Amino acid sequence: MPARTGRTNESSISFGFVAEKKAAAPQEEERQGLISGPPEPVASLLKDLKASLASHGARGIAGLARKFKIIDDSGNGFLEFPEFKKAMSEHTMSWTNDQLHTIFNYFDKDRSGSIDYDEFLVGIRGQLNQRREQLVLLAFDVLDRDKNGFIELDDIVRIYNADHHPDVLAGKKTKSQVLLEFLETFDAGEKDGKVTPVEFCKYYSNISASIDEDDYFELMIRNAWHISGGEGQFANTTCLRVLVTHNDGRQTVEEVKNDFGLDKSNVAAIKAALEAQGVDVKSIDINGSSSGETPAESK
Repeated sequence: MPARTGRTNESSISFGFVAEKKAAAPQEEERQGLISGPPEPVASLLKDLKASLASHGARGIAGLARKFKIIDDSGNGFLEFPEFKKAMSEHTMSWTNDQLHTIFNYFDKDRSGSIDYDEFLVGIRGQLNQRREQLVLLAFDVLDRDKNGFIELDDIVRIYNADHHPDVLAGKKTKSQVLLEFLETFDAGEKDGKVTPVEFCKYYSNISASIDEDDYFELMIRNAWHISGGEGQFANTTCLRVLVTHNDGRQTVEEVKNDFGLDKSNVAAIKAALEAQGVDVKSIDINGSSSGETPAESK
């Protein structure tokens, strides 16, 4: 097998093709592959694999990634055919030897006798499109309060909202199961308790693979991380809304925007957040009575 000189940057990979490998004038079959996707029977086999992985949610692809790393004895990030065959067998894909070769050869673009399993995984789940990636990175930025480039896993677990996760809504999993999956997905390598933008995007790439509508994906992100915005039926519904009495006596229901981490029993903090949004506040009602006092002050 030809010597490998290092891993490919995942950001250069799209649907099983590595941009760095393509010549300035790509072959017609590569152009067609990028435009129309993999040919039959590759597409059919990949569809079966995607369905199998989707049944396990984000844990499906993450679990397969861990399996690849375990089977990869050399640790170079590449699988030869016997290793690939073993991984697919352990994943209970009942593919024949010919079917396995069909998939393997499709991803072995340079005919080196091995495949980059990161490339394979991206080919299975696809990349986040621009709209979805921007939403995921927006959520990361909300969580990264000190802007140091990573977020503490323990901090986000305390307020992670799985109510609108597709598997919870479909009744496939409980919120606790989704939270456990969330925890297991991160820190698959070094257990440092920190989540990087790359890890965050990978997690949501796995989730994204089973969500067809961009609008619904946006709703899930906004509700999970209390990000205001969205339109119509896809607008955020998890941010706190309170009855505000204005200085002129008017009363309106106002959204406390991006209330991630806000103590919802602290009237003073809620009032300050609304005023920072430019809302004229005389008093607010969070307990069934309009009052500018905190719960402690009202006792």
